[in-house]
Amino acid sequence: MGLYVAFEGIEGCGKTTLANLFCNWLKQKGERVVLTREPGGTDLGRRLRELLLFSDPSPMAELFIFLADRAEHIKKLVKPSLDAGLWVVSDRCFLSTLAYQGYGRGILDLDRLRDLCRLSAGGLVPDLIFLIDVDPEVSLARIGEADRIESEPIEFHKRVRRGYLKEAKRLKAVVLDGRNSPSVLLNQVIDSVNQMLAASSGKTT
Repeated sequence: MGLYVAFEGIEGCGKTTLANLFCNWLKQKGERVVLTREPGGTDLGRRLRELLLFSDPSPMAELFIFLADRAEHIKKLVKPSLDAGLWVVSDRCFLSTLAYQGYGRGILDLDRLRDLCRLSAGGLVPDLIFLIDVDPEVSLARIGEADRIESEPIEFHKRVRRGYLKEAKRLKAVVLDGRNSPSVLLNQVIDSVNQMLAASSGKTT
């Protein structure tokens, strides 16, 4: 059985860069790795991603498109890869839905939304979630041409950030300071992964 690691955070936080760096580190160690993303990790997911970013779905339709993408992603890519003993490194997971559609848009009661997230993921949860936390005014300034979601008002992104931090505490995710350099963040990720592996093997760090 492989390990499932997800990188999370608001737009422009650096999660995609960090996920790539972590994948490269794993490959250098001789691990077999799948790098993927939500939305867009499967053929269907790529088409759904286009709808999400470049059309204008209603908030409820947006939510169900994300859930559909996740159901396909877990069933067709994540679970088969884990069963084959590969590491799965994902740019986003269900935590994004809670932060963006739950706290950002306020679409549904959070408990009900958590149930939908569990259903769409088939109950599968990443072994480790890293949340890269950064002020939206800082992170959004890093973005060039903004897509539909990135173009939301700053208050929306602030609500999303608050949601991320609340849910990260509930889920015991590892919160990283996004003001640090990618190399510093990578070392923190590696330390956390090594601690998890040592704990699972009964060793102390």
